[in-house]
Amino acid sequence: MLRKKLSKAPIGAVPIAMTASISANQAHAHEAWLLTPAEIEALALEPMPTIFASSTVLGTAAVVAGLITIAALYIEERISPFEDRIAPALRKHATDIGPAILRIALSIMIGLAATGGLPRHGVSPWTQPTFLVPDMQLTLVPGWDWLIALQMAVATFLMIGLYTRLMGIIMIGMSVLGLIAFGNGFWSYTPHFAAPGLILLLTGGGRFSADKILGLDHYLVAPRPQILWQAALFLVGAGFVYLAVAYKLTQPTLLIAILQHGNLPTFGLPYAWIALVMTGVEIICGGLLVTGRLVRPVSLTIIGAITFLAVTLGETPLFHANLYGSMIIFVLMGRNWTTTSNQSTSTF
Repeated sequence: MLRKKLSKAPIGAVPIAMTASISANQAHAHEAWLLTPAEIEALALEPMPTIFASSTVLGTAAVVAGLITIAALYIEERISPFEDRIAPALRKHATDIGPAILRIALSIMIGLAATGGLPRHGVSPWTQPTFLVPDMQLTLVPGWDWLIALQMAVATFLMIGLYTRLMGIIMIGMSVLGLIAFGNGFWSYTPHFAAPGLILLLTGGGRFSADKILGLDHYLVAPRPQILWQAALFLVGAGFVYLAVAYKLTQPTLLIAILQHGNLPTFGLPYAWIALVMTGVEIICGGLLVTGRLVRPVSLTIIGAITFLAVTLGETPLFHANLYGSMIIFVLMGRNWTTTSNQSTSTF
C-alpha cells in the first residue's frame, strides 16, 4: 500500500524544480509587484537566511513535505466517496457559472494592465501600461506598444463573452508573446496565463455570454477535452512549483521582506521559518495539481492562501484574478473533465 501511494506522489515536480533552480535570475513574479526595484536590488545583496542555506534543514523539510504528500494521498482515498456524491452538483456549474467568473476576472485584470491601472509598488496608477502583470512594463520593451491594443480587445471580448474560445487561444498566444517580448523572466507567468486560455477553450463563455445568446456555444469546441484539462492542471501546478523553487528558495529575502512590510502574523515563529513553510506548501500544492490529485481540496487551499495574503498584505486580489478564476473552475470540475452537455467534438 505504501509503495502504491509513493508511486502516486507528485514526482513530476522534481524535474520542474531542478529546472527552476538552474534558471532563477532577477526577481519577477509576486515579489516584484510589492517591492520597488531598489528594494529588490538591496535585498539581493543580503545574506541567505541560515535555514535556507542549511542542507540539513532543507533535507528535513523535503522529508516532511513527502510525508505530508503521502498523508494527503491517503486522505484522498478516504474522502473520495463524499467527493463523488457532491461532484455532479458542482460539475453542472463548471461550464456555466465558472467560465463567466473566469472570463470577467481575466477581462478586468487584462484591461487594467493595458491602461496602467494595476501597477507594481512604487509606480503611480494609470501611468505605465503593462503586459498582463504589474512588473512587465511596456516601456521596457520598445516596439511592443501594440500589446496595449491587443489587451484591450481581448478584455472587451472576454467581458461580453463573444468568441470566448478564440480568446482562450489568443490568451495562450499572449503567454508565449510575453516570453518573446520580455525574455526568460516571463516564465514566471506563462503557465498561469496559458492555463486559463486552455480552460476557456474547453468551457466557452458560460452564463451571461454573448456566445450563449447568439448560439455560438459550439464554436471552436476542442477535441480530446480530458487531455487539455490535464494540461491546464499541469500548467497551473508547474507554475507554482517553478515560482516556489526559482524565487522563494533561491531568493527568500524578498519574500521575508514582503511578510515584514505587511506585518504578517508570525504565530511566534521567525519570518524565515514562515517563508520556508509557505514555500513547502506551494511546492506540495503545485505538485499535486501537476499529477491531478486532490484537485478540489488543493484549489480551495490555494484560494484561501491567496486571499489570506491579499488581506494581510493589503494588496488587491486583482493581482491574482487569473488564478482565482482557474481555481474556481478546478473546484467545480475536479480531476476529470466531465460535462453533461451535448457539445460537439469537432476539430478546429
